[in-house]
Amino acid sequence: DGAPSPMMPNEARLRNLTYSAPLYVDITKTIIKENEDPIETQHQKTFIGKIPIMLRSTYCLLSGMTDRDLTELNECPLDPGGYFIINGSEKVLIAQEKMATNTVYVFSMKDGKYAYKSEIRSCLEHSSRPTSTLWVNMMARGGQAIKKAAIGQRIIAILPYIKQ
Repeated sequence: DGAPSPMMPNEARLRNLTYSAPLYVDITKTIIKENEDPIETQHQKTFIGKIPIMLRSTYCLLSGMTDRDLTELNECPLDPGGYFIINGSEKVLIAQEKMATNTVYVFSMKDGKYAYKSEIRSCLEHSSRPTSTLWVNMMARGGQAIKKAAIGQRIIAILPYIKQ
């Protein structure tokens, strides 16, 4: 009949499509000119693009379906979801941990060349520039007793971006 029907995740996989939903927003545009009243314009349900849908999320068509329904749609009932289908391929978001910037970290080293290692990643607040890292290492000399005292040991500083 030519009417659009919702695309299921398996169809997106088979046809190399992205399992997504249209994203609409309500926009209020205000123009403020000096010595004039503000002019406000409303735009309702403006299409701004498509956004991928995470499988088994609230907005996924598979959400809340029974095992029998999932099997009929060629979806595995044991599939936990939590991924996206982009151009027919399953994609997963991987969380990354990053050390805080502008904070000094000191690590006590058990064995090796250094008794302590410290590191600071410096950057301007609200800047897109890469961080500059400074390392300061305290040399280990002798056994554990001297390591605890840390008297008379050499300190090595590694300074990035320093011109000679």
